[in-house]
Amino acid sequence: MKRLLLVLVILIIPLAGCWDRVDIDMRGYVLGIALDAYPPNPIGQNSSEFEASPEEEEPLERMETHAGKPKYAMTVQLPMVKRAQNASSGQMGGGSEGSSTWEITQIGSSFMCMNREMATRTNLLMYYEHLQVIIISDEIAKQGLEKVMDFFVRDPEMRRRVKIYISKGEAKRILDVIPRIEDYASMYLSLLPLNAKKTSRMATDTDLGEMIINIHSGLDFVLPKVEAIKDEIKSSGGAAIKNGKMVGWLTEIELEAVKLMRNLYRGGVLTIKTPGEEEGLNVLEITKAKSTIKPSVKNNVPHFDIRIKVEGNYAEDVNIHTHGQLDMEYIKKLEKAFKKEIETFCAQTIKRMQEEYGADVLQLKKVLQTKTPAYWKKIADHWDEIYPEASISITADVTVRLLGLET
Repeated sequence: MKRLLLVLVILIIPLAGCWDRVDIDMRGYVLGIALDAYPPNPIGQNSSEFEASPEEEEPLERMETHAGKPKYAMTVQLPMVKRAQNASSGQMGGGSEGSSTWEITQIGSSFMCMNREMATRTNLLMYYEHLQVIIISDEIAKQGLEKVMDFFVRDPEMRRRVKIYISKGEAKRILDVIPRIEDYASMYLSLLPLNAKKTSRMATDTDLGEMIINIHSGLDFVLPKVEAIKDEIKSSGGAAIKNGKMVGWLTEIELEAVKLMRNLYRGGVLTIKTPGEEEGLNVLEITKAKSTIKPSVKNNVPHFDIRIKVEGNYAEDVNIHTHGQLDMEYIKKLEKAFKKEIETFCAQTIKRMQEEYGADVLQLKKVLQTKTPAYWKKIADHWDEIYPEASISITADVTVRLLGLET
């Protein structure tokens, strides 16, 4: 018995340690990833990093492939923690000496291979559990998202809550930006959606997991658009995705309409021309918005009745003097004007999605599947032809609440 206990103790000893432990200073904590098409070779603010050496005919970041020609460029953003605390001094530049981040671009045909090839250029082990954003160029998005996302879905370190953005132009340019109030562009971009309660012009709640679910479910959807200039990153408007491919851009107001109709509106403002005035403007701060979509079938053609109920505060008037005029009669006029404005830009958005893009970004397909399953079973294979001809009506109901005191 004593011998058996001794053997067990000896066997337990080597199991007591962390066999896969990696020191923190040996990890490359990837905060952001940018995916671009190749060629052309993506050039950041520090172009010398991507120039071929005199002895090389190919750029250093281009890898030899077993099969297929290099088609993509993947850029990872790593924080250089030792330098991050000095980034606010104003001496840091994108890719420059002393920068708080390091962007490594690798060119190849497989993202898994590109990830491992980076080990030939840094002694850090790439670690993705802290990944905040994946930025995809519009060029790649138009070719098809499913073609490039498999690695990011399969890798066990990738979290499903990683935010997805579509860049207008080169995706790497977004990571090159050093924001004034953040050390890392990836962190800055991941925090922007927190402002969705103040503005309705940015797409929210679209992460890696949701995107994959939409694609596999055959649903059309919207991904947020992102642009970069100098030391600023702006996320507004969106990219319309149909059958997993980008088919066009949504303007800020079109995105606002989609969010209103899909019951995704968190907050924002709406401006109208003052009734009976040439120059006057009235502004409504929307504090609550709710929508419902009721489907019906007439002569074997689907009809959708979308009802939007909006409540908000009278926030501002511009170029007019309304003091002493803000009685109930005036408020009712404003409510009718706001109602008309909502119905108008929502209808215009639907028309463009149906006629120009053919993209069911309102996911009316899902509404039919849920509420009229028998009818959906009959038309499922022909939805792409039926959707552009579907009848969609918009009805808005607006309540304006008056805040503040008149003087």
